[in-house]
Amino acid sequence: MKVFVQSFFVVLMVMLPSFSFGLDTISICSFNIQFLGNSKERHNSALAELVKNHDIVVVQELVAPPYPGIYPDGEPYKADIEAARFFDEMKSRGFEYVLSEEDTGTGSKIHKNSSATEWWVAFYKPKVVEVANDLPHGFIDGEHADNPNFERVPYAFAFRTKEGGLDFVLISVHLQPNSGQRYELRRLHELDAIARWIDLKDRTEKDFIILGDMNIQDCDELRSAMPQGFASLNDDCLATNTNIKKAKPYDHVMYRPEYTEADIDLDYRFEVVNLVEEMRDGWNELKWGPYPGTPYHHNGFKKYFSDHNPVVFRMVNNRDTD
Repeated sequence: MKVFVQSFFVVLMVMLPSFSFGLDTISICSFNIQFLGNSKERHNSALAELVKNHDIVVVQELVAPPYPGIYPDGEPYKADIEAARFFDEMKSRGFEYVLSEEDTGTGSKIHKNSSATEWWVAFYKPKVVEVANDLPHGFIDGEHADNPNFERVPYAFAFRTKEGGLDFVLISVHLQPNSGQRYELRRLHELDAIARWIDLKDRTEKDFIILGDMNIQDCDELRSAMPQGFASLNDDCLATNTNIKKAKPYDHVMYRPEYTEADIDLDYRFEVVNLVEEMRDGWNELKWGPYPGTPYHHNGFKKYFSDHNPVVFRMVNNRDTD
């Protein structure tokens, strides 16, 4: 499939809430919402309002399921009211969602409603795209607890546009955190393992996009960790965390130019939404006290919102070559 990958200029989303790119263009947002489902103070409505005009919103760090269900081993799991509040806000804005079957984490045990493990979720606009489960999808490895290759086993979300014939697979990741050589080597190993999985799955689909919180520390690490044949839309290493005193290019969108970039318009770049600025206007000081973004108060801000900015890009369908 021949696809154009471009950035999405987020200012248009703020100024023109009814703006539409048309059926041949879709906007995709990746957003690490720290410990989603673990804060009663989370401003879920404000966050959902911020991303409402995107066609797909892939979220990392969901720490509990929003509604009751059944784990793959047959055991039931309980709903988390804090997670449900965000999901309800997203559904009220026209989103449906794909949720992983269970959580994943570094410890020997999963099935925890806590920050020790994470679930995967992608929200999508059903009028624009549909789930494409005939393409590779789901967890990319079978061991979801204490996996030797991953801190958290990534999850593949497959989509197809309702019109235009564009299909693709988004692989959501949250790689090993922290700075230092051993952590960088772990992230390199994780990205290599993802690339090997893609190589095994690309017989019928070529458009695989790795996105999310990769915890990349700088451009030097990005160059050394990037799997062969891949490029990052954040090749300028723009900081994606909210704490400007410790600015880091954590979040990336990696793709294979050979397949997914027929042409890239270099006048457009990967965009980082300034969460601190976007949340300012909706803050009610009389109700909640001083805004934690003025001056920036890290622990306070991430409790209400997150410690990462959303990142956005755009895909344009050209013609199907898969």
